[in-house]
Amino acid sequence: MATGTSTNVIVGVASTYIAPLGTQATPVAAGSTGVQGAQGAQGAAAFATINSTAGSQGWQFSGFTEDGVTLNVDNNNVLIRVEEQPTPVLVTKDTTSVTVDLTFAEDTIANMVYAYGGGTIGTQAPGAKQPGYTTLSLSDSLTQVALQFFGANTFGFVRQVYIPAVISNGRVKTSYRRAKANRSYPTAFEAVCDMPSISIIDLTAVATS
Repeated sequence: MATGTSTNVIVGVASTYIAPLGTQATPVAAGSTGVQGAQGAQGAAAFATINSTAGSQGWQFSGFTEDGVTLNVDNNNVLIRVEEQPTPVLVTKDTTSVTVDLTFAEDTIANMVYAYGGGTIGTQAPGAKQPGYTTLSLSDSLTQVALQFFGANTFGFVRQVYIPAVISNGRVKTSYRRAKANRSYPTAFEAVCDMPSISIIDLTAVATS
């Protein structure tokens, strides 16, 4: 009986970043210090470097999630059949939906904007007899943003998934409970870019010099 490769069985969370539309992907080499399951000292160093590099590009780290990040690729295919054989003679792709599902666990105004699909954040600085506050004004339209996330791969480095244009397309339900559950923001980001612009990159080795 053939055996598999146990080291190719990977677990671990992903770090998700969101940025304005048009933001380029963070160079995957930022994680070249090694991940090693994203738990050890090398893993912490790799993601610290990614976080710093992504931040300098304008990417915002989404913080904690309730149940991780899920990438969905749903092909709606058409089976072409003929009378002369019982199985299809051809399968063609009609439509494809690429979505990223996650539930923001951190109750921040920024996460609300991403979950609700857009909005404008205004701030008032504190002053004499003037408290400081932040205001989120919701939007009638949906805002496109860029999204990327990083996780460990089978080489002990990072895997990057980059989608240059997504729109929040989910039902957001947030409960304000005394103690039973935290406030969270379930979100489904729908890709609205062409398929070839979506990239999945595995870092396989560090630079030789």
